[in-house]
Amino acid sequence: MKTPIVSAPKNLINGIAADFININDRVVHYGDGLFETILCAEQKIYYWSLHYQRLKESAEKLNISCPLEQVLLDDIKSCLEGLDEPCAIKIIITRGNSKRGYRYDKTITGKRIVMISELAQDYSSLLSRQLLSGDLFLCQQQASINKSTAGLKHLNRLENVLARNEWADEAFIDGLMLNHNSHVIEATMSNLFVIKDHSLMTPDLSLSGVNGIMRRVILNIADELNIKTVVEDITLENIMKADELFISNSLIGIESIDTFNDKTFGEPSVTKNIFDELISSVENNAKKLQ
Repeated sequence: MKTPIVSAPKNLINGIAADFININDRVVHYGDGLFETILCAEQKIYYWSLHYQRLKESAEKLNISCPLEQVLLDDIKSCLEGLDEPCAIKIIITRGNSKRGYRYDKTITGKRIVMISELAQDYSSLLSRQLLSGDLFLCQQQASINKSTAGLKHLNRLENVLARNEWADEAFIDGLMLNHNSHVIEATMSNLFVIKDHSLMTPDLSLSGVNGIMRRVILNIADELNIKTVVEDITLENIMKADELFISNSLIGIESIDTFNDKTFGEPSVTKNIFDELISSVENNAKKLQ
């Protein structure tokens, strides 16, 4: 799989250039925080309003203070200064410093971290304007079942780390993860879509997984294209009977799956229709930094 990160031009912590965080921050000890990963090109940030909305809603659910939108935009603008190449913006919100133990002081102040990392043009279908494709791996590591945190992009990503390291070469673009109920949930860094008889299915994420921004965008596009859409529990049997598969996230956009578990999928015609509509509308969802 291609490595998206090329370099790290600049990092800000609470608006100040820094590469180190206090060892007493709860993000170090417990992964107590949230993050967003956002595509940026030509000083434009894509789907910003959706990313900030999710960050704000997730912070409220976890009782973490969310920075004001303009504060984050100012940080991003500062980080992007002098950078003309496409990049990934990573925003991390931590609960802040505390004493030892799971219990935290309700008055502590969190931290905001903004990181900018250059992105290879051919890593993203959104940047290349070409529908990329590759093979999908089946991971043994499970996605945990936890209704209270399902859907959130929190920093407890140990399961994804373990799953991603089940394959060591570049043969796969991502790895599929199931939960204990044997329901297909997502790939290690992306959401999954299944196409059967011109209908679109995607896993129910009410118990496990991350409700990705691009997942939401694709569901809206499918509705606009009058493609029947079903959000439900999906099994490996459903996948092996599928006509097409594709994955999505905010950086890659959409990538079609060529093979999975020795099954080769046919021409991704429905996937291509969705991708074409995505590309035609992507600039309408780009925020130009002033």
